[in-house]
Amino acid sequence: MATGIRMLLTAFLCLLFSQLQAQEATAKVAQADVLLLVSCEPTDPAAQIIVNTIRDRFARQDEIRVHLHVEFLDSDHFSNAEYLAAFRNLLAYRHDNFGDTYDLVMTAGDSALRLIADQYEFFRRPPVVFLGASNADLIRRVRKDGDFTGLPDVLPVYEFISLMRYLFPGANNIHVIDDGTEGQEQHYRALEVAAESLDVKLVLHDLSQLSWAELTQQLSQIHNQPLLLLSAHQDGQGVQLSLPQAVERISAQSGSPVWSLWQQGVGDGLAGTVFTDVGDAASMAVQLAQEILAGHPARDIPAEWQTHYKTLVDMKVLEKYGLQEVSLPKSVIVINDAPAFYEEYSGAVIFSGLIIFILIAFLLLFYLETRRRRLSDIQLNQRTDLMRNIIDSVPDLMFYKDTQGRYVLSNRRYNEFFGINPIGLNDYEVFDKDTAEYFRQKDREAITRKGGDTNEERVHGADGSTMLIETKKMPIYSPDGELQGVFGLSRDITALKKAQENLEHIAHHDVLTGLPNRLLLNKRLEYALQLSRRSGESLAVVFIDLDRFKDINDTIGHDIGDLLLKDVAQRLNANVRDSDICARLGGDEFVIVLTQVDTPEKIQEKCEQLLQVISRPYSLQSHMLSVFASAGISIYPEHGNRVDELIRNADAALHKAKELGRNRYCYYHRELTDSIHSRMSLEQDMRSAMESHQFLLHYQPQFHVGEDRPRRVEALLRWIHPVRGSISPLDFIPLAETTGMIVELGYWVVHSACQQFMFWREQGLELDKIAVNVSAIQINASFANTIAGIMDHLDFRPEWLELEVTESLMMSGTTEVNQQVHKLREMGVEFAIDDFGTGYSSLSKIKSMPVTVLKIDQSFVRDINDDVNDYEIIRAIVLMAKSLGLTVVAEGVERQEQEETLYRIGCEWMQGYHYARPMDGNSFYQQYASAD
Repeated sequence: MATGIRMLLTAFLCLLFSQLQAQEATAKVAQADVLLLVSCEPTDPAAQIIVNTIRDRFARQDEIRVHLHVEFLDSDHFSNAEYLAAFRNLLAYRHDNFGDTYDLVMTAGDSALRLIADQYEFFRRPPVVFLGASNADLIRRVRKDGDFTGLPDVLPVYEFISLMRYLFPGANNIHVIDDGTEGQEQHYRALEVAAESLDVKLVLHDLSQLSWAELTQQLSQIHNQPLLLLSAHQDGQGVQLSLPQAVERISAQSGSPVWSLWQQGVGDGLAGTVFTDVGDAASMAVQLAQEILAGHPARDIPAEWQTHYKTLVDMKVLEKYGLQEVSLPKSVIVINDAPAFYEEYSGAVIFSGLIIFILIAFLLLFYLETRRRRLSDIQLNQRTDLMRNIIDSVPDLMFYKDTQGRYVLSNRRYNEFFGINPIGLNDYEVFDKDTAEYFRQKDREAITRKGGDTNEERVHGADGSTMLIETKKMPIYSPDGELQGVFGLSRDITALKKAQENLEHIAHHDVLTGLPNRLLLNKRLEYALQLSRRSGESLAVVFIDLDRFKDINDTIGHDIGDLLLKDVAQRLNANVRDSDICARLGGDEFVIVLTQVDTPEKIQEKCEQLLQVISRPYSLQSHMLSVFASAGISIYPEHGNRVDELIRNADAALHKAKELGRNRYCYYHRELTDSIHSRMSLEQDMRSAMESHQFLLHYQPQFHVGEDRPRRVEALLRWIHPVRGSISPLDFIPLAETTGMIVELGYWVVHSACQQFMFWREQGLELDKIAVNVSAIQINASFANTIAGIMDHLDFRPEWLELEVTESLMMSGTTEVNQQVHKLREMGVEFAIDDFGTGYSSLSKIKSMPVTVLKIDQSFVRDINDDVNDYEIIRAIVLMAKSLGLTVVAEGVERQEQEETLYRIGCEWMQGYHYARPMDGNSFYQQYASAD
């Protein structure tokens, strides 16, 4: 025994020395020394599982580097006091000579735990983690007195007894083999408690009181009853056997299968076990150790009871005792099970299965191929139907011919139009010879031209209809470049062509009259000039404009005006030759181009004829109208040799004819161009004048007969140009109206006049009213609001303002003019008709006009004492005005006798040079303020 102990000490010293060398060679980061003390011998399978699991789990964690020291107590073979003292002395020697101290101690089994508990002070009270300990008293003591925690070993005795009752339903006894090894009394006590609660009797076979032979003799008499091997290492005679030897002897002689509560021995003769997996327990113990090494006291960590059990049976042993037919729970792990039919005849099964698989696969492939073909046929038919529907839904004519010219495809539109299904036929069998030859020729051209060919063709349908089509033909080639046929698509462009022709006509003709417009006029005139240049003949451009056409639109309406323009266009077009040109430029402007004229007399004769044709009366709906026109004439080549030049010069001549009194014609001469340039220069100066404040107002008083102080005043616009000097209103007012500048200028006039009037009244000048002339162009949709805004801004009373308008404007009767005039009259603003008597309206309509004043034109006043007609006209106006309650003002009174005659026939308000010339605002105030 002493020799064995010395050998054991030597082995431990060598192992310790090697470990110390390894530690010195390893750099420490954060490390711990852990002692693992195992109760059994190193060869014990459970011990090997525990050691390997703990070592592996420590190696896989990175937080702390653990140096694991493993010691095997081998208490199954050496459990006397002398051995335990020697083992303790060994540990003491290593501690004293090598400085072994442990940060943590782990124990496996009761013996190891007891040794550490008894020598706890010697080990300097390290934290301890135990597993596989079943001694409850020992566990309670260490938990109470030291820093211990761990996993107590609770045998699955209830599960084991339940399994035995399941396998041996008729047995009420369980035979137990035990040799009294330390710790087993706790296991047996637990087994007794479970058996009592489950109403099962335990029969103990105490090996410590028997020899191995006596034990096997007893076991041979046991049949069909469960037999549990709790512990069997040494018999009563001191004969020791290893676990495999004990299992082999017991299982060989037993008349019933032998079971265990540990995994060891199953597969070597034991029938099975219900056991705790020591690997799982070791893993859980490492988790507890990691917590302690991380700083948690062991005593604060609960000692958890292991409750994860497994059941393992050896089917070969069960078959030995006739239990192979027993139905085991699914959770049971079976080893050495008899091979299944497949395992026994695997070759034949695999071969047969392979043959069957091949047959099934062949049948399946055959079925799938048949089904694929059937589906392909269905899908092909569906695609064919779909393509046919798509092709037939195309509104264009579609066809495809092969290289022989035979139709392979045509859509419904093609068949319906030509009244035949051409599939399988060629063009000669479908159309007449000429048409077929034409189509064949176009097919050949499409093939020879890259990208096909496009043609416009007129074809005749089966119903006799004719259609203009645009056909696109494209050659079709196979992937290897071989010609396969010609595809064609014919689109009906009849409506498109007609629309294009209509657009072309609209682009070159006037919508209202149908005459050529300016664009077509320029083209035809250019062509006519080319002919004249070649022939040496002259041509004339006659520019015609209707006189006072705007008045017709304003008084009767634009609808009647449009009808009038149509009639004028028809008359002009009917009175020119086919070689001549009759065009409308817009509005009431027409241009006649007379070609092949050789004498001025012919031009004059034709122009007079055209003006006479225009002047004939027109019956338009319920209106009888007489209209006159003016014309300007330019002649090629005397007055120009370009289109724009001839038209521009004819326009200049037209304006001259208008200035001369209308209803006449005038030939172009160079002075007219100078006049146009002067007009353009004046327009540019006018725009600058508005920005540089060259406009100003003069004021002319209106007197009541018998009074020497004016009560009314008229504001008159004047333009003082820095170079031209004073420019007449007769020159710049029409220009302002033409350019549209009259709107801005008129706003300034009304505002300035009202502002001046307010100043005079504030200075004590007693005036009742100020009159301001208003152009027709100013009266738009915002006119009334603009005037109202001026009055509000200046605190100007509406009854102080009188707006003078022309007779034609008041007679126009347009909705917009009436709305604006009546809106201002409702505010209190008064209206006067300026130059009354020069218009063409009926005097009877005056009573319906919203006017309060009639101003007699100075042309009547000038000769009132010499011309009886003027006298009677004025007298009639005065009588009519008085009957309507209107005020009459005579303009242009220059002599005393004119004043007396006017007063004698009843006109009481006068205005003219006889009283005062127009003057600026300061002069007016100085002159009449002194009079007050």
